Amino acid sequence: MHAGDIAGIDRPVPGGDGTTLREIDAHGATLELVSSLCRALEEAGIRYCHWKSNESLDRSASGENDLDLLVHRSDARRFEAVLRDLGFRDARLPRWKELPGVYHSYAVDPRSGRFVHIHAHYQLVVGDDMTKNYYLPIEVPYLASARPVAPFMVPAPEFELGLFLLRMVIKHCTWDAFLTLQSSLSGSERRELDDLLGQVDLADVWALMGRYIPFVPRERWNGCLRSAQPGASVWSRARTASRVQADLAVWARRPRAVDTYLRMWRRFRTLARRKVFRRGPVPHRLAGGGVLIGIVGGDGAGKTTALEGLTRWLAKENFFAATVHMGKPRWSLLSTTVKGSMKVAASVKRRPTSSASSLRSTLATGGGSMDVRDRARLVWEVLTARDRSRAYRRARRLASNGEIVICDRYPLPQVSGMDGAVTARAKDPARLGGLATYLAAREKRYYERITYPDILIVLRVNPDIAVQRKAGVEPESTVRPRSQEIWQLDWADTPAIVIDAAASQDEVLAEIKSLIWSRL
Repeated sequence: MHAGDIAGIDRPVPGGDGTTLREIDAHGATLELVSSLCRALEEAGIRYCHWKSNESLDRSASGENDLDLLVHRSDARRFEAVLRDLGFRDARLPRWKELPGVYHSYAVDPRSGRFVHIHAHYQLVVGDDMTKNYYLPIEVPYLASARPVAPFMVPAPEFELGLFLLRMVIKHCTWDAFLTLQSSLSGSERRELDDLLGQVDLADVWALMGRYIPFVPRERWNGCLRSAQPGASVWSRARTASRVQADLAVWARRPRAVDTYLRMWRRFRTLARRKVFRRGPVPHRLAGGGVLIGIVGGDGAGKTTALEGLTRWLAKENFFAATVHMGKPRWSLLSTTVKGSMKVAASVKRRPTSSASSLRSTLATGGGSMDVRDRARLVWEVLTARDRSRAYRRARRLASNGEIVICDRYPLPQVSGMDGAVTARAKDPARLGGLATYLAAREKRYYERITYPDILIVLRVNPDIAVQRKAGVEPESTVRPRSQEIWQLDWADTPAIVIDAAASQDEVLAEIKSLIWSRL
């Protein structure tokens, strides 16, 4: 069935030459992944359409908007198989946000690094954003009306306008929408309405709705259109919304009173979440579970830049994600007390060399000449090891509960110059003496508890380049040894993924994104 076949609508249908009713500049705007998806769905014979918000179809094609796809229920398994072949990963919302027959999946476009988020609807569930209370069992004719508008299939605008009016009236015209200041259509919704009105004859729309939603009378549809346009009174809009909900009660997922309560409660909770607790939108979890990611590299390798880029990337799609600084972990109460006292004592009598440098020199010569200052510094290092162990435990716990955890730096047994056990540099730990030997054993135990992350990324850059990047920021005496250690290590016997960090920041970040996503 074509768009031109439903309810006597006479409209041109795309011909075999590939022309369409409305073209998008797909060559410049459409993501490679979106193009591949649409081709794969067509080749597999999947019955689908981009069922709403088609006024901004170019934003969907470019990955700026989510893809709202209606998919024939019989094609669900084949549809999901196509997604998995293209690298999509299933996602889960909190239980109260989940909708029956709606499937969420994400993938990363290989060229741009952008996320593509698919909302696949196997059944049409519409209504207020807080509850989506109405199931409209008209998927088959809705899909049958679809025609190609590059790069997607889209429904007949008559169908799209009818459902748009129902959605807007239930979302913006109920009395609780007025009470919570949700009664105005957004700018994008007004543009969508104007776009749809410019494509249809209203007589065809009302005839089509009368055929597939027969218990909503024509005068109600006219009332819905008036309510969605400027100038309608509050009373007429609220009355229209009330009558529409009564008309659709036979298709409601829950009783109207219960739905009204849920809408009010969820709106209040959302307002409190954003305005009082300053939290963002409700985050998503990947169905495959969380992951612990460690990013390691010497100074000048671009760790901070990569970490910030990954954090923004994941935050844009509201994934459950966290960042843990394993190099400089948050101090525990014990560390705050002991290290704070040490800093006060050190400020009274300053030395030309730092206590860290002094301890490293002592350990390098065997540790037999360790003085009080060296032992105090060793206590400091053991407390740091303890805090890193605690940070690891917290990070592993978050990942086990479904979060994507990115660790800024990561203690590794192969790396002693940065974030590792300081006593590992001692040539003969047995010569350290009673207290120092005990502290060395304690430090070793803390680091032994920190096992490899699920994904270990090593940013490797030539020490000369690292020194150039840090010129005027950090002294070469600090940058070169750290970079040299990472550069010279043989990573073949580790699970590390080594990346050439000499490339541009964008190239390095794109490679990291691709590597991480392929392993989730």
